[in-house]
This record gives sequence, C-alpha cells and structure tokens, in this order.
Amino acid sequence: MAPARFRSAVLSAVLALAPLAAVAQPDFAPAAGTEGRNWLPEPPTAVNPKPRFTVTLQDGVHVVTRDGTILEGRLILPVLGGDAPPTPCVLMADGYGRTSRTGAGMEVPLFDIAARGYAVLHLSLRGSGLSEGSNDLYSHYGEDGYDAVEWMAKQPWCNGRVGMVGASLLGISQWLTAREGPPSLQAIVPEVACGDCYGQLWYPGGMLPGPGRQARRLVPGAAGEYAAALLHRDDDAWWRARSTLAGDMAGIAGRGVAAFIAGGLDDYMSPASIRAYEQFDAPGARKRLFLGPYGHGWHTAFIQELQVQWLDHWLKGVANGAETAPRVILYVKGANRWRAEQDWPLADAHPTPLHLSARHSATIASRNDGSLTAQRPPAGPPAVLPYSPEQGPFLPAMLGSRGRVAIDQAPDEAQALTWTSMRLTVATEVTGYPKLTLWVASSAPDGDVVAEITDVAPDGSSRQVVQGYLNLPRAADPAAPQPLVPGQAQRFVLETYPVAYVFQPGHRIRISLAGGAKPAPDQAFPQGPGKNPAPFDLTILQDREHPAMLELPVVGTGWEALSHPVVAAR
Repeated sequence: MAPARFRSAVLSAVLALAPLAAVAQPDFAPAAGTEGRNWLPEPPTAVNPKPRFTVTLQDGVHVVTRDGTILEGRLILPVLGGDAPPTPCVLMADGYGRTSRTGAGMEVPLFDIAARGYAVLHLSLRGSGLSEGSNDLYSHYGEDGYDAVEWMAKQPWCNGRVGMVGASLLGISQWLTAREGPPSLQAIVPEVACGDCYGQLWYPGGMLPGPGRQARRLVPGAAGEYAAALLHRDDDAWWRARSTLAGDMAGIAGRGVAAFIAGGLDDYMSPASIRAYEQFDAPGARKRLFLGPYGHGWHTAFIQELQVQWLDHWLKGVANGAETAPRVILYVKGANRWRAEQDWPLADAHPTPLHLSARHSATIASRNDGSLTAQRPPAGPPAVLPYSPEQGPFLPAMLGSRGRVAIDQAPDEAQALTWTSMRLTVATEVTGYPKLTLWVASSAPDGDVVAEITDVAPDGSSRQVVQGYLNLPRAADPAAPQPLVPGQAQRFVLETYPVAYVFQPGHRIRISLAGGAKPAPDQAFPQGPGKNPAPFDLTILQDREHPAMLELPVVGTGWEALSHPVVAAR
C-alpha cells in the first residue's frame, strides 16, 4: 500500500473545480461578435461517481516483449470483493522509468484511477527504470506498448478492455502504441504530447534543436535522445518510424479508439497535440480536445475528472455524456474564460489579411518600423534583416516549463523587423493558425525566420501572443531540403503556433521577425529552436509583385473593423 500517495491523488481529484456548463457572463469582456458563444462560468470538469476502493501494490511485475526483453512495472489493483468480475485496465507506458523522479511524479493520478475500479500498470519502457534493453529515441515504444496492452488484456484481473494515460513522453508512447493497433486498446488520453515530433519538438519549423533538447542529455531515461536526433537532421525514414503521422491518426480513429487529447496554449508540444486532434479523422471519430492556458507543467490533476469520465464511458460503458459533450474545450486568453466549441479549427473563423507595408507606424524605432494595413499598400523598399550566430538579432521567442514569457518584447523588437497595426477600435479575437506570407531572398544557401505576434498596449509595451519558426530550405519538404539560391527571392508561408487570444480596443497587433530565437532572462527550461551556425542576411520584399501578408483567423465580427479601420484610430 501507498497511503500517502493515494491521499495525494484523491486530493488532486477533489480540487477539480465545477460541473461543465455554459452561460453569458457580465463580468468579462468577450470580443466583438462572440458574446453569444458557449462561454463557461467556471473551469471545466466532470461529476463522476464518488465510491473509492482500497488499492494494493505489486512491484516487480514483468512483461516479456516479442523480442524477449523484460519490462518491469508496478501493478495497482483495486480491492473489489470476492465475487467481483475483472475490471477494465489502464496502462502508463513510461520512457523515463517508473522509479525515476519524473516517473514517480507521473504516478500520483494512477492511484486515484485504480481507486475508481481499474487495474493499473505503471510500466518502465525498455532502457528505463528496472527494465531491460536500451532506447535511443522512442524506439520500440509502439511494439512494447502493443505487447503490454495485449498482455494486460489476458490477465485474470482484466476484463480485456485497456486504456492508456500519461503526459509528454508518456503521451508520445500512447500515440506510438495506438499506431500499432493492439486490438484490446479502447481509449487513450495523451496530454501535451506530439505524434509527429520532428518539426514541433526536435527541429522546430526545420530549425536546429535548441537548449531544451540539448538538456535532454542530462535526463535519466532520455540521455540518448539528443545524440540520436542529431544523426537525423532531416525528416527521414528514421523519424517516420518514430512518428504517428496523419495517416496513422486516421487509422487509429478508424479502429474506434477513443482519444481525449489535452494540451496548453503556452506549451511547446501542444501545437502537435492540436494537429493530432485535427488528423484524428474518420467517420464517427471518438475524440475530444482540451486546450488550457498552460505551459508544459503536467496538469493531470486539473483534468483528472474529465479523464476519468472519458475512461468510464469508453472502458466501462458508463452513460455519463462523454460522447455527447462539446468536442472542444478551450481557454481564450484576453477574455480569460473557458469556452466550448464543436470542433477545431473553428469553422466560422474569418481569414483576415493584413498587409506588410513599408510605411512607418511611428510606434517603435525598429530596423524598419513598418505598418500592418488592411489595404494593399503601394510598393515600398525591401526590409533587410541581418543575422549572425553571435549578434543575432534574436527574439525571446521560446516557451518554458512555466509557459510563455510575460516580459516586454519591445527592447528586442527594436533590434528586429516589425510591422504594427493601427489601434484596434473593437475587441478582436484571433483563434486558430495565423499565417505569414513573405517573399524572401537570402544572402546564403541557408536561412531561418523567427516570427512573433505581439499585443502592443497603449503605453508601447509589447507582450508575446504567439510565435512561429521556419528554416527556409526545409519549408517545402523537411525531408528533402533545397538550398537557397543567394539573392533569389522565393515565396514562403510561415504558419505560427495555434492561438486563442483577444486583443483589446486601443491595442495594436505587431508582427516581428528575426533570424534566431533566444531564451528570456531566467527562463526555466526554454524550448524552441537553436541558433543557425552560419550568418546570413534576409531581404523581405514589399512591392506589388511580391506582396507580404499576415492572415489572422478572426472569430466574431472583429474582422470587419480590422478590415475597414478608421483613420482616427491611429
């Protein structure tokens, strides 16, 4: 028994907030035209049955994989009574190892799940904890997960229905296991986890790995990841063997696996989680997306009741409404409220173009001080962005374990290229994927673009809203990079990370560009791209033949004012 851990798990569940509902609230300011949407009065949760069972622990449980590797785990069983039938089962497949510090922290919610009537196995994947074998980066996660699921389904304490839970690396193992198609796997809850990790985690936008990935060399159970990833600069077959791609997602959905996908707007891995939700597409797909205002800290305690609701329905058959609840629950920053939606991306988001103009905005003494304008501007001179790995300029565009930095970006933007809008006349919600289209000529065969969208307050301070990264030679195909022809302009489209954000009246929207990213001062666990080792100059064209444009997905009616601003708003 582990009563202290059990009490901690129950406490985490009890802290879980209030029932899911919708209401129009007078004490917050939604964006123009969004007042009637399905806003929630409280953070979302679920009301689940209260009974709890005592649990027992058994360490040293062994699963033998198809190649004879022995994996070790901890079995947590509920005490149900003499004549009780076998229960559904839940697997946490842990690449850190269950005996590691990270593994121990991940284990807390498992005691609560077991106490609700599930047989739970916390399994160390090969090369971690007390398990045999070795691992470089996600290798054998899928096969070992498959073998563990089917082994559990055959045990006397299991009724043959298996689910999986876990965050980050433990969510990646869920996707890779589900890709293999174990027949007994019925439900998964991957949290802040990528299916396709090449371009979202290791090589952001095709750029080099940054300080967060380099630090993996010091993480027990993951020490070999960085060296292995460096051997595969491009998105090659090695990565595809370790990725759950769009076709795989559709296949998992088509087999009827129910996926509750959770992430955070300020989490470096959640863009891939959200993309996985979009790709998890098949007739009758059983899926749900939870998108909170979080960084990469694991918020399993927050979603525990929703997670249990999902497991209860798809593993126990409880009629609790999990299958009929809104598919998407997201937090809209700026409005600072939760909202329910039927799907993601939002079907009624209005693509709203803002053109990059050479006309000065008079808002910042940056290298160019350009403007964002609703009307297509006259031809202007190109904007030139120099870059060197020593001097930059760099933008503090990384995400940390605590999420997005709240520092004023204006001092760093002053060293970069900027384009700033007029003052907004109405509250304007941007939810989805902003897209930046540029015609760029590089002085070298290589080049990177780091982009930030910021919210410029009336006092001139600039706060990060969302960022994006792009290695130009890998823009068309990260598996087959095409060196740039120096001096030759090409058209590129940079899609930023997803966002749900309300810009307030009187504020401005700014897009900033640099050739590299850097951590903010004292930023914990910074995640993002590394520095390109070669210098280059980028020339951004701004003429009729080479238009530059930022397209914003605007929800509500704010796009009307953004598209037809009044001159007085400046």
